[in-house]
Amino acid sequence: MAPEQPDAKAELPAPEKPTPKHRTTATEVCDYLDAHPAFLAKHVDVLTRQTLPGQNGTDGERVIDFQRMQVQRLRSENERLRQFQAEVLTAARANVSAQALVHEAVLMLMEAENLEHLVHVITQELAPALGIDVVTLCVEGSEGDGRPSVQNLHVLPEGTIDALLGPGKTVRLAGERPDDGTVFGPAAGLIESHALARLDLGDAAPLGLLALGSREATKYEAGQGSELLGFLGLSVERLLQLWLRRNQ
Repeated sequence: MAPEQPDAKAELPAPEKPTPKHRTTATEVCDYLDAHPAFLAKHVDVLTRQTLPGQNGTDGERVIDFQRMQVQRLRSENERLRQFQAEVLTAARANVSAQALVHEAVLMLMEAENLEHLVHVITQELAPALGIDVVTLCVEGSEGDGRPSVQNLHVLPEGTIDALLGPGKTVRLAGERPDDGTVFGPAAGLIESHALARLDLGDAAPLGLLALGSREATKYEAGQGSELLGFLGLSVERLLQLWLRRNQ
């Protein structure tokens, strides 16, 4: 008997199906061009082989003028730059104006004739000179010290200034109402923004606080520069130290 022959068809491997070729979609092209904005500028030959729309369409459809789009983009960028420049100039003018007010206020404080006069100028005349609503002068003391008879001069419990400013911090600006009348007294209800400056009055003197309050919510804000406030606080601090030493 002849040996059984293997089935030739069973030994042939199944033909592999061709892998479908990936077709790039319009979305993928747009995403690539967005991610590589300089591509067409570097490959001008690609652009020259494309069918580009002109200013006048031949099929009645709306067309896009690349040159006009570029001009519009430049105009938009120029407008944003002009707005930015205007904002910078406005801020610069406001800063110069505020600087002049602070300098004039410091000169006014330097004209005080004694400690009592200086405290009066700080608590009564400094606010209108700076164009704000209230200025208070605070010192830390024990509960038994009582409240001074001078208007806008307050005694704070020990530790209050660190709680308001933060330990080691010298100034703080806040676009918000104070919590109570501890710092601003009866005027606290009118205040919408305030600025605080720590006053180091010397080893033998209590810790002090200069508080500026305004009914304008944007007068003092957390993100504003604090250089002018720091200068004013140091000026008040040095003048108070001077008169305190003279009274010893």
